[in-house]
Amino acid sequence: MALSINSNSRGSDVSRLQQALTTRGFNPQGIDGAFGNNTRAAVVAFQRAQGITADGIVGPDTSERLFGSREAKYFDGVSDFDGGPSGPSAPGDVNAGRGWGGSEGVADVARELARSMGIPVTSTKRNLADTQRVGSNTGSDHYTGNTNAYAADFGVSGSRGDDLARRIADAYGIPRSNIGTFNRHTITVDGQRYSVQLLWRVSGHFDHVHVGIRRA
Repeated sequence: MALSINSNSRGSDVSRLQQALTTRGFNPQGIDGAFGNNTRAAVVAFQRAQGITADGIVGPDTSERLFGSREAKYFDGVSDFDGGPSGPSAPGDVNAGRGWGGSEGVADVARELARSMGIPVTSTKRNLADTQRVGSNTGSDHYTGNTNAYAADFGVSGSRGDDLARRIADAYGIPRSNIGTFNRHTITVDGQRYSVQLLWRVSGHFDHVHVGIRRA
């Protein structure tokens, strides 16, 4: 990407910027390669969400937060990231950290996407009593006994749920065909493999999008 993208910019760098903003949930109202008022407004909204200077200019700080270190693959529309022998790698803005074997940090991208859409987190980790109360089992990523797993549910329904599920799939490099199949998609984050499950519009998941992350 160019070092600085602003209202004087046009071309493929702006198109990639607009695609990145769209993927992260900040709609520039189209991908046309021209940095107009709508694109600037989307950049400002992203900057405010990140807590950085909201000047509408995509300089080094904004670019790093938006594109990460794998920008060339991520924003050319590649959904399965080739990480070599270790397996697919996550986009550059996915990072491991905090608790549950680092899986809590991996979930941050999904949480940020939901937050940007005004969609609440309705459940994360559950103790045994709560796990049984909701009719789940100890194999769930929600269960606190699984110390290398983390899960988050986002309360949403209908077309907004479709939109959120697609954005989350794209953010983690999950094929959209995996949404709602119970398949787990393996990615590599900070040198560690994690499997990600994205459930939506399947049994028990019509009023929330579920993201389950497990350290492999």
